[in-house]
Amino acid sequence: MSRVCPHAVVVPVAMCVFVFAASGASATGLSVAPSDRVAAASKIRFAADTTQTGVINLAFSGAGDAPVKFYERVGGRLKLLGTGQAAPGVPATLLKDATTWSCDRLVRRFTAKSTLADGTHLKQATSVRTVSCAQRFELRAPRRVAPGAVARVRVVDRWKIGAIRPSLCITPPQSTPACRRLVLPRAVAIAARAFRASTSGRWRVELKVRDQRVRAFVAVGAGTSTSHARVAPIVLATGDSTMQGIDSFLSDELGERATLVSDVTLGSRISRGNFWTKHAASQASHHRQRVTVISVGAAYDAYPLTTAGAAIAECCDAPWIFAYAHRVRRMMRSYLRGGHGRVFWLTPPLPRDHDRQRITTAVEFAVEHAAKGLTGVRVVRVDHLFSPDGGYTDVIRYRGSDVRVRDRDGIHLNTSGTAIVARLLAPAIQQALTEMNTPRAR
Repeated sequence: MSRVCPHAVVVPVAMCVFVFAASGASATGLSVAPSDRVAAASKIRFAADTTQTGVINLAFSGAGDAPVKFYERVGGRLKLLGTGQAAPGVPATLLKDATTWSCDRLVRRFTAKSTLADGTHLKQATSVRTVSCAQRFELRAPRRVAPGAVARVRVVDRWKIGAIRPSLCITPPQSTPACRRLVLPRAVAIAARAFRASTSGRWRVELKVRDQRVRAFVAVGAGTSTSHARVAPIVLATGDSTMQGIDSFLSDELGERATLVSDVTLGSRISRGNFWTKHAASQASHHRQRVTVISVGAAYDAYPLTTAGAAIAECCDAPWIFAYAHRVRRMMRSYLRGGHGRVFWLTPPLPRDHDRQRITTAVEFAVEHAAKGLTGVRVVRVDHLFSPDGGYTDVIRYRGSDVRVRDRDGIHLNTSGTAIVARLLAPAIQQALTEMNTPRAR
């Protein structure tokens, strides 16, 4: 296999075209009879794809339905990345998100191995070059602020993989820089720092990643009138403790495009009393938000409810689910604000405790039922994202890395988990805001 990548063209991501070439037996490591070597080798293909920003995908064809082990050669040793098996009727075995791009190693070398049912051993190697860190980060800073105002700087990892500690330096006019490390844990792609613009003049913001530099400048003083500034739409992030973390990352992701208001009530339950049905109506009246993002109903939301027939229903059978759905639907209608709002309702992630999984599953059914027929309500299945195989897991495969996404309590998401949720939500919220601001076609 050869790789065609034009060196005369500068591109922001590594977008190389892979050309497959048949390899001889010595290159593939085939253990077959000499007369069969050419025919067998011509079926072996191995490629590394870097067209998806930040990650490397691997594809191996020729193994049929036999498992294929994928490795990266680091130094003189092979590091196992994962094992794949082709689906019926699919000619290639894929290892999606096999690994991430790296600032340290630009040329990456991979090996694939497989053993067929008849004992034939297959082996193939390939390599690929990824881009450097030169364009990995983006600095988002206001162009102008008034003297004494607080300026908010956002550092965005375009690769969206995190696991790095760049240095951010703020330099006032005619002064020395104040630098500190920004910690982006694995899967966290955005970090923010605020500073008070106490001195008029030109402030420099600089991000340092090894030998790379990214700069931005903030003008403080002249021309900073904000009398005609556009008022950003309000996005309300609300719920119980499962919203914590998501709200702050969502604020960073949305940036200046929206004003995020966080209203979290710890320990609250939809099934306990009438707090949430009343609170939702109060929030909609007070904030008049365009979008509501809500996460509530964790593994403890299982209080008895009164059904439409005035009977008491215990969690978590059908009567309880319908009674719970009735409360959720009332809340959804409040947040819709007569068609002037949009709702993103997050289902709770599956807890570790098996007894509490029944509660979470009932809540998920109730939320799905409540949203039926309500235009403007979108149920976001967070449980599917963090339980891809239908069961509890602390670690998921995300953009080329095994990422721990759950807190120690087995209920909440950790920093990486909440960052992933916020990153997935932000584009959908931005689209909803755009659609609401676009006049309907006549």
